[in-house]
Amino acid sequence: MNEHAEELRTEDPLVETSPESAPQATVSAWTGPAWLRLAYAFEFLIALITIFMVWSEVGGQGHMDLLPWYVKLGLALAGAWCSVRFTAAMVEHEKAWNVHSAMWFAWIILVVAAMGGITYYYHLHEVPDESDTEDTTSTSLRRPGWSEPLDREAPLYFLDSTVVFCSDRNNA
Repeated sequence: MNEHAEELRTEDPLVETSPESAPQATVSAWTGPAWLRLAYAFEFLIALITIFMVWSEVGGQGHMDLLPWYVKLGLALAGAWCSVRFTAAMVEHEKAWNVHSAMWFAWIILVVAAMGGITYYYHLHEVPDESDTEDTTSTSLRRPGWSEPLDREAPLYFLDSTVVFCSDRNNA
């Protein structure tokens, strides 16, 4: 048994290395220039502000007030993220319009359609304002000494126009 183990043994001894002298494998998650990360961060913030402004102008501030805060925040963050990824897809590839940028553009369209659909839903389901005054009621006045004509429609003639008043004798 020992003979077989000695045959497999190599002639060169293994050289042990210290952890300081071992080559470090560096994995970089970001391959672009450092200023590009800052540019993407600014683009995200500008896109977020722009989305809120355009959404309130197009959809109407009254409808935006009806939406829950988490719906507005979620869709705005999704839209800003998609716009940054769209820009990154254009920068990272040789051609600006490629498969990745087309995919992120489709996501932008989808998020904008969701914003429009939710705004339209809340437009259709908003509660109409209830006014305190009753402006739609009519009031009839009757003068005690006034005699009504015998026919149901009594025309009154003014200078160049004719006004016809209808009276209801059943309610009188």
